[in-house]
Amino acid sequence: MGKQSRSTIHLNTPANERTFESLLQTDQAITLKLLGSWRAILLIVFVALFYLACFFLTHFVHLPFTFEKAHHSSLVASSFYITPLGTTQIYSGAHFIYLANAWLAGHLYVASPPPGMSGDYTFWHGHWYVAFPPLPALFFLPLVAIFHFSHQFALSVSVELFFSLLNVGLMFLLLYRMVEKGVVQLSFSSLAWLFIFFACGTELFYVSMQATVWFLAHVIATTFLLLHVLELIGKRRAWLAAVWLGLAALSRSTVLLVFPCYLLLVFLSEPKKSWQLLKPYVVFCGILGIFVGGMLLYNLARFGSLLDFGYQSMNVSPRVAPGLAEYGQFNLHFLPTNFFYMLIQPPQILTMLPYIRFDPTGTGIFWTMPALYPLFRTFFVRSHSYLTWSLLAGCLLPIGAHLLYFNTGWYQFGYRFFLDVLPLAFLLAVLGFHQRLQWYEKAVIILSIGLNIWGWFEYIYFSP
Repeated sequence: MGKQSRSTIHLNTPANERTFESLLQTDQAITLKLLGSWRAILLIVFVALFYLACFFLTHFVHLPFTFEKAHHSSLVASSFYITPLGTTQIYSGAHFIYLANAWLAGHLYVASPPPGMSGDYTFWHGHWYVAFPPLPALFFLPLVAIFHFSHQFALSVSVELFFSLLNVGLMFLLLYRMVEKGVVQLSFSSLAWLFIFFACGTELFYVSMQATVWFLAHVIATTFLLLHVLELIGKRRAWLAAVWLGLAALSRSTVLLVFPCYLLLVFLSEPKKSWQLLKPYVVFCGILGIFVGGMLLYNLARFGSLLDFGYQSMNVSPRVAPGLAEYGQFNLHFLPTNFFYMLIQPPQILTMLPYIRFDPTGTGIFWTMPALYPLFRTFFVRSHSYLTWSLLAGCLLPIGAHLLYFNTGWYQFGYRFFLDVLPLAFLLAVLGFHQRLQWYEKAVIILSIGLNIWGWFEYIYFSP
């Protein structure tokens, strides 16, 4: 992409256009210098400290509000308290801790979940299993080897915090690489705005503050998807791009469907003959095939079938169990519901605190992340960009799969399944922003940040 942008400067270019191009290149050089300076370090540290503060508020500071419905509804704050850091507690989201413990014991089924906490486990032939893709359990192995089932909550929060902060750093590196490669030309202040938008103004912020099984899988999948995209913007090595995407898929299966992004980008941007494309394609698809084959064999070892992922017999919420039993995991029957909650469902406006209520079944992504709107502009201002169409190709299959899924993602702020393509959609939006952000672009970023912080605060402190 960098070569393509540089090739637009010719000797016969009018003087004013050459001057404009020179200014852009000078500004890009200044941005790169600033990104390696103390300002960039302070920016990353600021966001990291904000995440740490929100983590502490989420998991250790309790100030629940409830609504008392009498003649006039009123908002009442119940007891305030802080959970001691060393508290040992039974944790309902410890699926991956139980799975890691099972591996250490030499089998694939888990110890019986605590009474009343068997939700999202699969009971099969007398044993309980964790049907979710297993990669997150791998990161619990050393911790579980030391603590066994003790401190489940603290272990989950620690792993979640590590990967959440890693995602913040990876996005900064990704934006830096896009500037370095000439994919975008952004001033330092514009890049800082976009960085903070991703960290605090997308639904990843709310998910990063949680530590239960669903959200942990999303956060870890995002880490490896960001590494995959970093490779696409960088050297584009087939084997490494496939490894990162395969690892992401071992945390969230639907992320595997992002694979057309690499295939199309290589096809469009590297002027090779058809037979020369065969090698990177074979390497990329071959390594992804190893990951897919490993997951299928894992299914066979657990449920006696390559294609049985354990969802059909999972102990799911009574809200979605009838639909799963009647229509299966994916069906056109679910399309209208998922389309509505993914793209249309607005928040509810109230006349009292919390003023805005978000439906836990789902809220349209452009209501919770309005600053993504420039992704539409991208297709007009960068219609000839190979990256534009490749990112779109990577988004289509995962979104299509979720539109047919038996579950909208409840209980959630926003529409958490969109996180499977959020890094790609975010980059599409980045390509659509102006080099120097306009006032209305900054305003909509502030709105996105405010909505996501308020949504997090509401879900943590206001009873639904």
